[in-house]
Amino acid sequence: RPATEADSTQGPSTMTEACESAILSQLSPGDDAVIPNTLDWAEENKLNHETVVGAIKSLLTDAYVTADPLSYQFYDLTAEAKGVVENGSPEVAVLKALIEAGEGGLAVKDVQGKFGKIGMGNCMKNKWAKKEGGNLVAVKTLEEVTDETRESLKALADASGKPDALDGKVVNALKKRKLVTLVKRNYYKVARGASYAPVRVKKAADLTKEMLDSGSWKTTPFKPYNFLALGEKVGGGYLHPLLKVRAEFRKILMEMGFHEMPTDKWVESSFWN
Repeated sequence: RPATEADSTQGPSTMTEACESAILSQLSPGDDAVIPNTLDWAEENKLNHETVVGAIKSLLTDAYVTADPLSYQFYDLTAEAKGVVENGSPEVAVLKALIEAGEGGLAVKDVQGKFGKIGMGNCMKNKWAKKEGGNLVAVKTLEEVTDETRESLKALADASGKPDALDGKVVNALKKRKLVTLVKRNYYKVARGASYAPVRVKKAADLTKEMLDSGSWKTTPFKPYNFLALGEKVGGGYLHPLLKVRAEFRKILMEMGFHEMPTDKWVESSFWN
């Protein structure tokens, strides 16, 4: 559903909270209360379905609701197909043009240029027209033919695009002509969860001084703590710049073949100091 003006005036957090409240309210009548189809429910309540799904996932984390993922498929008419339903198929348009042109018909090149190869090809395939030299002439009148493409598209539209509304071969032919596309819609069936309540109470993440002072910590629900979680790594400090230089000199001398003497075990004469 396209975003409405009301949606644009509310922030994402406010919209999600409004959806959460609406969902919990819908489930409030009793334990058997359900939302069978979130797509239909969102449309009825003028809510964005993506926002509704986000609210459901948020409620799932605290077991306020349960949600079963479901889906259904339907065929959607393309812009060209809608034009066919309104004005007729290209093959019928070709036949009309040939009848209007008279016995001589029209040049094949002109028909292809105006109606395309598909319209001309289907007109000939249906034996509504034939070639005579370089021209195409009509062999049927409009009263003798049935615009099956238009009728099929109209039947599919009237059935809300249900895949079983037409024979499989007919649907495949329409798909081949790119007149219909198969669309998949995902939705949820929502029911009460183990921790359902008519109003959601957000769980606190931390114990604060204000909670201790007021005593509200006794009744405040807290998020579960993970005592096995690793804390942040503690840094071991850094070398002083002079120590870095000394370490670099030591490395160079060791690579040149010098050995480090254990001077900490020797007694030096003060004469050299």
